Amino acid sequence: MKTLKITAIFLTVFLLALTSCKKENDFGGAAKIKGTVTLNGVAVTNAIVHIAFNASAATTAYDASTVTDESGNYTFNALYRGDYFVTADYTNATGTKFTSGGAHVTIGDKKGTVTADLKVQ
Repeated sequence: MKTLKITAIFLTVFLLALTSCKKENDFGGAAKIKGTVTLNGVAVTNAIVHIAFNASAATTAYDASTVTDESGNYTFNALYRGDYFVTADYTNATGTKFTSGGAHVTIGDKKGTVTADLKVQ
């Protein structure tokens, strides 16, 4: 009976330890994804760039967004190693909306930088 209790306790602790190691979808790492958003070869200011964690294809739910600067550049900092999907959209002054097909990005180096340029059309 004592062996059964010890085995049950060990199994419970092991399962708790195993499930607690799961990395949450959140910022906190040291890697980054950066790039430029363009429309017909021209950098786009104020395009919205979306990122999905643990994704390799387009999705309807993104985890964070940022806006391009005056040079059309964007950066997502503090990322962990893993797969991400980034996409961009831009609405011009006349209300016409442009979107990109997006890009699957894999970060392999925990302190690395990956470039993902996006073309909206």
